Amino acid sequence: MSTSSLLLASRIPSDSPILDFDIVVVGGHPLLVCTDFSGDVFSWDPLRDQWAGHRLDMPWRPEDEYEFSDILTIGAAVVDGRVVVGGGGDHQPFAQWDLASGAVRTYARYEHGGVASTTTMELDGRTLFLSGCTGPAVHLWDASKSDPDPTADEVELAGHGDGVGGVTAGRLWDRPVVVSGAYDGSVLVWDVRAEEPLTQFDDLDFVVRGVGLVTVDGHARVVAAGGRALVLGDPDTGAWEGPCAVPGDDIECMDVGVVDGLPVAVTGGEDGTVCVWDLAGRRLLGVPLTEHEKEVFAVRITHFDGRPVAVTAGRDRRMRLWDLRALLSA
Repeated sequence: MSTSSLLLASRIPSDSPILDFDIVVVGGHPLLVCTDFSGDVFSWDPLRDQWAGHRLDMPWRPEDEYEFSDILTIGAAVVDGRVVVGGGGDHQPFAQWDLASGAVRTYARYEHGGVASTTTMELDGRTLFLSGCTGPAVHLWDASKSDPDPTADEVELAGHGDGVGGVTAGRLWDRPVVVSGAYDGSVLVWDVRAEEPLTQFDDLDFVVRGVGLVTVDGHARVVAAGGRALVLGDPDTGAWEGPCAVPGDDIECMDVGVVDGLPVAVTGGEDGTVCVWDLAGRRLLGVPLTEHEKEVFAVRITHFDGRPVAVTAGRDRRMRLWDLRALLSA
């Protein structure tokens, strides 16, 4: 099953594991931007299997108490034809850079604390970075922002009691929302424009490593993953449904999407297993994929060459592309 569904594998030109990545489309082609333990940033063109390294400038002055770049989570967007990346790490607040030049576009005040998760969303024709902080809060930054003054603050959604390990965005009740999940097991649905929580879910008994928002059987559902469980919840009531038991070790990452009309989730585990889930049937599809030798730290569901794929990466320093349509039909 896994051999026929593995489309491509490539190794980062670095001695460090891949910790996180995001995907943008440049010139009609996908470009994957990733970061490793060293704080370096790399891009990968999967169509040509070509890698490039990018040195990003230091955002902070010495008096800001940071003397190194700590980029453990990363997001990417295309702004006016240029790739902009945003992210941070345990010891570094959020910042944005121009990928090609490495120049800093803007950065957060250092008292914001570190960044645990990063993604992007579209709102009113703008692309925003979402940074789930160790602070704890979710901050929204305009990706077109190039003001170096960190006092020109972004939107802050503060309501968790611990660091935000998972964040995503979508539409719910005909309004743009953000879903965030924290290390203390709390999950919140936020009204972005009102900057207030719409739903607070019952606390989970695991560290939330990933959240998603999907439609299952005509009903909106929030998905959360962590520990050895994947759960779906009703945003109208804030109640969780029975968990799906996850094989292998604890979940490190999750993404959700739709493949040929079927809502799916893909999880990556501490032991290197990748699982594909039928969210409508609340079941694991096939058997876990075990080509990764060690932890899987990041996963994205996207399209590659016209087909739905999952991209996974982790400690073995390899990016892998999986044909989700082949997995669903196996």
